[in-house]
Amino acid sequence: MKKLLSFCVMCLIALTMNAQRCAVLEFKAGSGISQADVDGISAIFITYFRPSGYTMVERTQIDRVIDEQGFQRSRLTESQMVRIGRILNVSKIVVGDVNVVMGQYNVDARVINVESGTIAATDGATFSGSSYRSSMQTIATRLASKIAIKPGPKVAPQSSASPSSTLSNTLSQVPEQRKRTGVEIVYGYLKVFPKELGKFDSEPTTVINQINAQSQYGYSNWRIPTNEELSLLRANDYLNKGTTYMTKENRTGVVLLVTDGKNDAAIQQDKCNQEKQGYVDLGLKSGTWWKKENERGYYTYRDADQKFRGKLPTKAQAEELLYQCSWRWDGNGYTITGPNGNTIFLAHSGYKTPEGTILKNMSSYYTCTFESGGGSYMWVLGFEPDRRKFMAGAPCTGNNLVRLVKKF
Repeated sequence: MKKLLSFCVMCLIALTMNAQRCAVLEFKAGSGISQADVDGISAIFITYFRPSGYTMVERTQIDRVIDEQGFQRSRLTESQMVRIGRILNVSKIVVGDVNVVMGQYNVDARVINVESGTIAATDGATFSGSSYRSSMQTIATRLASKIAIKPGPKVAPQSSASPSSTLSNTLSQVPEQRKRTGVEIVYGYLKVFPKELGKFDSEPTTVINQINAQSQYGYSNWRIPTNEELSLLRANDYLNKGTTYMTKENRTGVVLLVTDGKNDAAIQQDKCNQEKQGYVDLGLKSGTWWKKENERGYYTYRDADQKFRGKLPTKAQAEELLYQCSWRWDGNGYTITGPNGNTIFLAHSGYKTPEGTILKNMSSYYTCTFESGGGSYMWVLGFEPDRRKFMAGAPCTGNNLVRLVKKF
């Protein structure tokens, strides 16, 4: 009980601060300048960076998180920066880079949305060493104005889909409630649905499902809060006084939905990023990415087409791999280097005959989509041990390797 009380007191103290919090990380030193000099430039930026509507996190808090996580200050990756922001419960973090080229300072600063990991705003300048103080003040002031939260009511984003009659009727019956014109964020992570849905004796699953199916206000993961989340909302004056609200633990009362998840756009971006991890961008003109590894097994063209339809490389994409990339044989296959320096490896795994025999001492063939050959042949990407790669026609009955492609 004492631990719970202590936790609640800490939450109440923290929540007296502005719901929108922001942290500035020390800028990184690039070419021609030391990190010590950059730290001084960062300090000037922090002095003048005061975006309206935000509470700035103290430098000591940031340093403590970096030390606890074991991160190196001068080598923070973007994912580590976002993680620091989430631990600090801030909605935005500011990062930057400083380079000195031919005596000129080049500063680039950017604001990152902690929730989505996307860039919210950028600014920068090139200036001489004698004007670095005034220049950093200008950058800080301009960047702060780009993310400033203006006072007054927020304009709620409109959903592309109109609510169903059931949802409309439910919302029309809601009694007088705290004025809320858009999604609000509590403590940097908990999003609050703009409207209370009314009083219910049990969780209105159908209504909540309709709201999520319509991606109301850009989210499809709305839910009723927990007791702990309700306490955070009440402490930050997000609830009507004297009203009993429904929670996960208490299934009766007025329903106000929350979510601690990402919005739909961020979720889709995460899915895309996760999928990209299986592919390599070789810098090809067509924008084609090749998968890092082969699909397991050997396939006839018919089987490959049915299982991987739309993902098999075209003849043009295979030729692009042949003629726009460099190939190096190492005894087990080819390392292929794209125009941008990234590589993939095509293993020499032989060929499987229609009878099921794998011949590893002969050419390896990779299936491409069918484009020509009078219905009896397909295009394949083939090569032999330590010999020149080539394109060749092969019978559809052959069992070949498969390497997928995709454009992002």
